[in-house]
Amino acid sequence: MAISVGAAIIVVLLGGQLAVPPIATTVLRHRLAKDGRVISVRLSAFPWVQLLWQQADKVTVRMADYNAPPSKITELLQEAEGVGTLEISIGVIHTGLLTLHDVSFSKHGDEMTGAAQLDLRDLQAALPIVHSLTPVENADGQLVLRGTAGILGLNASVDLAVTATDGKLVVAPTGLFGAFATVTVFDDPQIRVQSVSASAVPGGLRFVARGQIK
Repeated sequence: MAISVGAAIIVVLLGGQLAVPPIATTVLRHRLAKDGRVISVRLSAFPWVQLLWQQADKVTVRMADYNAPPSKITELLQEAEGVGTLEISIGVIHTGLLTLHDVSFSKHGDEMTGAAQLDLRDLQAALPIVHSLTPVENADGQLVLRGTAGILGLNASVDLAVTATDGKLVVAPTGLFGAFATVTVFDDPQIRVQSVSASAVPGGLRFVARGQIK
């Protein structure tokens, strides 16, 4: 008995729904594995044809570590623009200048939230002129890292805070040493960091940043 055109289309769509998302998941897993140890990847897209335009309903990624320059990480985030909900958790990210621990990214529509732990010893390695960093609360109730900075024979107490500056996430000191001891944690021209909060944890601080995809 002949199969109608409508029935044939339904068969093709159902077959694609069963086959294409798993294939796309495998491709994504292999790509991520080039730069780190992948624990799990889950991808859902209904209907599956949206994958042809690099779109998906939800992508969830868990990795033990990720070793790539910041440009590679931001490239992946930019490509996720067509994903409705994105959830990424990574044990350790090595970006070259800094090492971030217990990292997570979540994206819902155009809104993105990122969180990570920054160890004081890693930050001090990136800021050789700053010593003896300790988390304290300043007069405004904001968590800052207080230490001693020395340059050109001058030594002074310095406070550093994780801030959203010009759409970037930076660790920046106040006062005289601002031009010498600023470290950019995250900078992507396609993602604007709008706010950040920080809290003290053993050996460092944990920050939560919120931003928007342009």
